[in-house]
Amino acid sequence: MTDRAFLFDVPAEASGEQRAIAELAELIDSLRVSVERLAEAHVALGERVEALNGDAAWAPAGHCWRNVDADAARQLWAWLIAWTRWLVDRYGLAQDLGACWPAHPALVEELTALSVSWHHAYSGKADPDAPLRWHEALHRARHRWQAWDSTRCRHGNHTPRSADAVWSAPWPDDAEQAVTGDIEARQHAVPARTGGGTT
Repeated sequence: MTDRAFLFDVPAEASGEQRAIAELAELIDSLRVSVERLAEAHVALGERVEALNGDAAWAPAGHCWRNVDADAARQLWAWLIAWTRWLVDRYGLAQDLGACWPAHPALVEELTALSVSWHHAYSGKADPDAPLRWHEALHRARHRWQAWDSTRCRHGNHTPRSADAVWSAPWPDDAEQAVTGDIEARQHAVPARTGGGTT
């Protein structure tokens, strides 16, 4: 980047108005250079802040439980357990969230989503009101926790899900037959007439 883009000599016979325009152009050019330097400094400062906050803003890239392998799951569990312990202590949630939460898949998914959202809300890239939105999400989540805890685990006692709380074993076959029947019925359905004329 050149420091000055506006470079030319004002002729000696230039009018006062021409000299004023040239002086104004020179000032604008000087201002442009200052703004560019300020923008570069801002980017460099942002990179330094992000590097300093790297650990606090870290969230595992692969936080979709359905897709993680054993090694990634081990890392994700360690990260989620540490964050959830902090959450429960910080907000006094021991009565709302039992210690057996890792045995409840829906709670694991909810807490993972809350944790990823929390890390983003408090990062340098978030909007100023992101922490407030996160707290609103936490408030709604606390009500969902009780609905998802179908076994009613309370006071440190975990109750496994009973067999009648899950779909019976042949359900995939029944579902597949229903889907196949629906698709076949749609393929053989007579298309509705769109025109008003007769042939």
